[in-house]
Amino acid sequence: MDSGFDSLKSQLRDSVEECTGRGLVYAAKWAAEQLCSLSAETSTVPKPTGVPLTKPATPTLKHRLRGASRQLPLGTDTEDRPRDAEQERKDQWSRLDSNERDKVTLAKCLFDMREFDRVRHVLQECQGPRAVFLGLYARYLSRERKISENSSRSNESVEAKQVAGESDSELVAIRDELEARDSDSDLDAFGVYLLAMVHKSLGQKQLARTACIRSLNMYEYNWSAWQLLETCVDRRESMDKLSGELPGGWMRHAFLAHMLLEVFLPSSNSNGNSSSSTNGGSGNNNGTSSDEFSVHCQVLEQLFPQSQFVIGLCAVRHYNMREFEEARRLFGLLQKIDPYRLELADVHSNILYVMEDRARLGELAHRCAELDRFRPETCCVIGNYYSLRREHEKAVSYFQKALQLDRNYLAAWTLMGHEFIEMKNTTAAIDAYRNAVDVDDKDYRAWYGLGQTYEMLNMSHYAISYYAKAAALRPYDSRMWCALGNCYEQSKQLSQAIDCYRRALVGSTESESLAISRLARLYDNTGDRERAAYYYQLLYEHALKNGAQALYSAGGAVGELGGGAVGGSGGMHGGQDELAAACLYLASFEHERGRKQVALRYLTQVIDGASSGGASQQRVDEAKEMMRAMSSQS
Repeated sequence: MDSGFDSLKSQLRDSVEECTGRGLVYAAKWAAEQLCSLSAETSTVPKPTGVPLTKPATPTLKHRLRGASRQLPLGTDTEDRPRDAEQERKDQWSRLDSNERDKVTLAKCLFDMREFDRVRHVLQECQGPRAVFLGLYARYLSRERKISENSSRSNESVEAKQVAGESDSELVAIRDELEARDSDSDLDAFGVYLLAMVHKSLGQKQLARTACIRSLNMYEYNWSAWQLLETCVDRRESMDKLSGELPGGWMRHAFLAHMLLEVFLPSSNSNGNSSSSTNGGSGNNNGTSSDEFSVHCQVLEQLFPQSQFVIGLCAVRHYNMREFEEARRLFGLLQKIDPYRLELADVHSNILYVMEDRARLGELAHRCAELDRFRPETCCVIGNYYSLRREHEKAVSYFQKALQLDRNYLAAWTLMGHEFIEMKNTTAAIDAYRNAVDVDDKDYRAWYGLGQTYEMLNMSHYAISYYAKAAALRPYDSRMWCALGNCYEQSKQLSQAIDCYRRALVGSTESESLAISRLARLYDNTGDRERAAYYYQLLYEHALKNGAQALYSAGGAVGELGGGAVGGSGGMHGGQDELAAACLYLASFEHERGRKQVALRYLTQVIDGASSGGASQQRVDEAKEMMRAMSSQS
């Protein structure tokens, strides 16, 4: 009887064969990479406590589609009788695939040469599931290619290209044929996956989600189906509800870990440190033992201890958590393991951009260009390099090249929007961000960019709407709430602004000082001196703990969000001046309460800070005037 380790190898080899035969090269490559990352020393598949890895007696696709017999315990023949029709259908599929093998082989060669219309012609009389999938998939890709070629000669929006609707006769014809076969129970797992792709292209996201889950429950080792499902799932959907609909094998852990990449939670480690395993594992990214991402990654690490996919997951997770040092280390590890790898190079370049590491970013751009100039990731890396050098026109040109190679390349649309913001071309920025949202409406960066652009145009109503969408997607990111609060503040909706700044304090510490400062000022403006003093005291303590320059550290460039943070100006001098304003307010507040000595200590801090180039002369003069007034009263 095969061990769990042998069964895992068999599943992955079967996946490589089946996906390769159907032209699903990315799914085949993913399975092959996991197969090669299995530890040579592992003899059994580890099973963490309380975490199911596989369903018992999960058959391979060959058993499912070709009707291969398998041993069953005694007494199960009664239960098997209702499945006789299903078994007969699988036997028929197996015979059809065998009879059409030569034509399918020719069609696959033509498919690899991207002669999609010839594939359809060769297979037009074939009825086996493999031939049907390959023929209809080639028809689908032929349509996609023609649209891409036409879009390069027109200004048609991505939405019109991607979500065609019922008016797209070719897509509707493919869907109708697949649904007809499905109604006759003549569609295998891969056929149902193709049906999900067509539904997604027609804008029928819920139908696509349902078809994806059906396909995965029929055969779970198609990574492309998992990726498609991710685009059909609302990130605010209950993970427990989604998890209950998924197959029970180990693939669910890879999917759920990938799903959780963009889920931003506040870290309990204020210094940004987090533990990781030697090979770049999950560690405990949020400093909490209940981190679901870590649970799923631990399962994957035990199964695939050398997997670049798992290391890449952890690197992107650290990036999304804004733990840039650790993310850069893990990307360096990936580059060392496979120096010819281009996957995730765009994310790596984003990290180097935010860290303003021009030398490493230039080195990465040069390496990617040597490997393949005509990969979207390469164009994105080079675009980031020119952006860091403030050569925004060149950066835009490279992001446009990336989009010519892949019109649905989300990162290029978003980054190009950032560049147009820097160039003060708000019309082009809005167009780029809208295209990014059309590609993926769950991308918080694009929604934030739209909010920032409309804020620049003094259109607060639209800016508030878009910032709210970004905050909904990124509820624990204080930058989203500070941006939304600033918009409410500018539009004189002070109670809503206060709510947003208070919500920002629940999230990450990155914009904590900005939120505290704004709350103190707003409460002062509304006449609530007690609460204003409370927040000014928090601001004062924050400055003593982290240094006055930390007060406006969150107001600097925010890297992947584009432009500068809301309200961000002044640098270290602005932080010192903000600290002086807090001290002046607290001095006035304490003097009113009869605590003269405490008030004098705050005023002395302002005057002494001036000698180190801190507070502005205006603040110092105010402090001296208050001290003279207190002295005259005594």
